[in-house]
This record gives sequence, C-alpha cells and structure tokens, in this order.
Amino acid sequence: MPTEDNRKTRLLIVDDEPINIDILSSILADDYELRAATNGRQAIAVAKKQLPDLILLDMVMAEMDGVAVCEALKADESTKGIPIIFVTSMGDPENEERGLQAGAVDYISKPVSPPVVKARVKIHLQNVLTVRFLEGLLSSQTTSIEEAKTQAESLLVFV
Repeated sequence: MPTEDNRKTRLLIVDDEPINIDILSSILADDYELRAATNGRQAIAVAKKQLPDLILLDMVMAEMDGVAVCEALKADESTKGIPIIFVTSMGDPENEERGLQAGAVDYISKPVSPPVVKARVKIHLQNVLTVRFLEGLLSSQTTSIEEAKTQAESLLVFV
C-alpha cells in the first residue's frame, strides 16, 4: 500500500522478543517497509526519526512497557498522529481497555493470526492515509480561500 507520495508504507514493529518481530515481519514484509525496535526508548527514537505510518507495539516489555511508549508517542507533536496497534499476550479486557485509553487504535492478542494482522494493519493504514489526504485537501482549500479573500480585498481598495 503506497502512501500519498508513492513510497512504500512504513511500519515500526516493537517487541523485546526478537521471535515476535520475526513473526510479524514474515506476515507483513511483502507489503510494507519494516523497521524494528526491541525496547521502548529505541521505539520512541525510531518513531521520531522515521515517522512510520503505523506502529505495532508489544504491551509487556522490560524497562518501559508498551503503554508508557504509547503515551509518550501520543504526547509528542511529531508522533501523536501515528496509529498504534498493541500486539500482546495480555488478552484480557482490562489490558485491552488500558491500551486503548493510552491512545492505541486497536489491540491484537498473541498468538497472532496472519490474516487478522494483515486485515487490521490494512484498515488502519487506509484510515490514516485517508485522513492525511483529506487534511491536504482542506489545507489547499483553506489556502485557496485565503488567496481569494486577499484578492477580493485588494480589489475593494481600488473602488
């Protein structure tokens, strides 16, 4: 799925267990450009530098858990718009609610189902790309309105 500038869509996979990164990578590598991080601080640094289109984030990690990572990304102006999907073994409703309240857009329980991962990633990417497209249209429309207003005001000066 290409972005509006025709580059391959970028995903960041964050998990402190390399095998889980490998599993998600094998599911998604054909369709997306992938980056990986193995801890929360690294994930935040990569997200700020690379600005991925979507983040797949483990909830349970040493040092900084996924909820803290999600909250930090949502608090930062440069990364707050990146959708985050928790991919975690914490499948109970309380943790799902906790993740969604932290700012995640979705929650996938491990062990993952490849078709479910693909479908949810695709849906959330379509959503974020649609929002970006509409924001671009609105921005250009606002610029056009401002230009028209300026031109109209300049015409009134000569009357």
